[in-house]
Amino acid sequence: MPDPGRQRRGEDLQGPAQPESAVEEGLVLQVGSRYPVGHREHLLTRRLALATARARAVLIEAASHGEVMTYGELSEAISGMVLPRHMGPLLHMLGHDCAARGEPGLPSLVVTAATGEVGTPDLSWAPPERQACWDYWAPR
Repeated sequence: MPDPGRQRRGEDLQGPAQPESAVEEGLVLQVGSRYPVGHREHLLTRRLALATARARAVLIEAASHGEVMTYGELSEAISGMVLPRHMGPLLHMLGHDCAARGEPGLPSLVVTAATGEVGTPDLSWAPPERQACWDYWAPR
């Protein structure tokens, strides 16, 4: 019979519980860790990890077709888990995840509907990074 104390601690008969991570969410980042977002550190919650993993999958698909997405389109594609005006932390987490994998930055594919460009003050990084995404995820 399983030990109820072990189950409360997140363990089962397979052995001790593994550290909580976003690997099951499709990310290499660790849930519960803090990552730089602008001048602050932001906690990667399970919900943010799930939204980031969904955004990653959607943006890889867009990249494979040489496309970009607006903030609103991305929000809709991830079932509104993050609203368009609150995409900053998600896109920063996605950028950290891409960097950890040695991949081009998928956040470069997310643009404003008004300008067709990223919503950061410095736009110079986005076009070359966007092209790198399209090249990296192009169908082979």
